[in-house]
Amino acid sequence: MENPGQLSLLDNSFTEPEQTGNQSEEISETQTAVPVKRHHRTRSEIISEGLPVEETTIKREDDHCEHGHQLIPIGKHFVRKVIHMIPGKLFVEIINEETYKCVDCEKLDGCSHLYHGKAPQALIAHSIATPSLIAEILNQKYVLGTPIYRQLKEWQRAGVLLSETTITNWIIKCAAIVKPLYDLLHQRLIEQRFLQGDETPYEVLREPNKPARSKSYIWVIRSISRSDKPIVYYVYGDTRSGRFAQKIYQNFTGVLQCDGYAGYNLLIDSITRIGCWAHVRRKFYDDANKVRGHFKETRPLAILNEMFRLEKQWSKLSSSERLDRRSKSLKPLIDSFWQWCDQAEA
Repeated sequence: MENPGQLSLLDNSFTEPEQTGNQSEEISETQTAVPVKRHHRTRSEIISEGLPVEETTIKREDDHCEHGHQLIPIGKHFVRKVIHMIPGKLFVEIINEETYKCVDCEKLDGCSHLYHGKAPQALIAHSIATPSLIAEILNQKYVLGTPIYRQLKEWQRAGVLLSETTITNWIIKCAAIVKPLYDLLHQRLIEQRFLQGDETPYEVLREPNKPARSKSYIWVIRSISRSDKPIVYYVYGDTRSGRFAQKIYQNFTGVLQCDGYAGYNLLIDSITRIGCWAHVRRKFYDDANKVRGHFKETRPLAILNEMFRLEKQWSKLSSSERLDRRSKSLKPLIDSFWQWCDQAEA
């Protein structure tokens, strides 16, 4: 039998002594939206200060006036500011080592004594690949999301006939080159006190012993935003097993912020796991839309929205200032949220 003192999970009738301030960022269909004047960015906001600048001054073709008098420059008149884009420069470098000989030594023993310059070691032995070439391929693939097979035509139009196999081998060999640095980043990361972790489904089409549509995962570990040594670490796993979590968090003994996935339950007791308010809010937001047919802000959602608004307002403050404001303003909101949960129906 239901307890009449309990509240429905989506009941909006719960009240508390103090108001929590501004309401949700989402606006109900029944509410009247106040039009907000759109801010148009100025050129100074669009163009980064770090971009190189070239200034062009257009001169008159005729430096005489209509009466034939000589004109004297007295300044310049601003017309406009524009941005130019020049595609990357692709060129072939032929590397030679200059050869020398010692004439004096040859006179002494009659033998040729030859010397030559020492060229830098190739990135990949017997390959035309260079760091700049590989960097562009990796940027296209992993940053811009352009698959290798789609890059081939662009490289062909640029004058380089490459194959998918060749590029794939380059990526594999370069990954082996940076592996020590990759491992060092992981080591430095787990030495920190506070970390954030997550895992995202990732589809691999041709993976040994797995169907093409099987789910694999990209696990990510990152330092918090205010870390003095910021690091983001990605690791591929063909499983979402908790044993994989044990492997990548081995030797970590701090605070880990993650979601409620059960795989993290296998982590050692020296790791303190904490949740994420964004995950909490998501459930209330989804239910507010699903159950009512249209969005209407509930009481717990209003509390959570106010918490997020305050955190955004404090984002540029120091850690000590944020702690002080959280103690004074955020704690009452959190207490109100848990009070509502205690009275809500299961």
